Amino acid sequence: MDFDPEDATRYLVGVDYPASKEELASAAEKEGAPEELVERIRTLGRARFSGPEEVAAELRASPQST
Repeated sequence: MDFDPEDATRYLVGVDYPASKEELASAAEKEGAPEELVERIRTLGRARFSGPEEVAAELRASPQST
């Protein structure tokens, strides 16, 4: 992983929660997030998130693709 899940929240500025993972991925992409992070967000197990802390927790818990 080329990013710290805790740092991922800085790419989610301005997101209105609750938000879908596609909304999160789009917001991260607009903020210049690494492509790996954008793709990881799109593959998270949850469909919706109530805040950036949930996103970071899910990123920490989700298996990484190799």
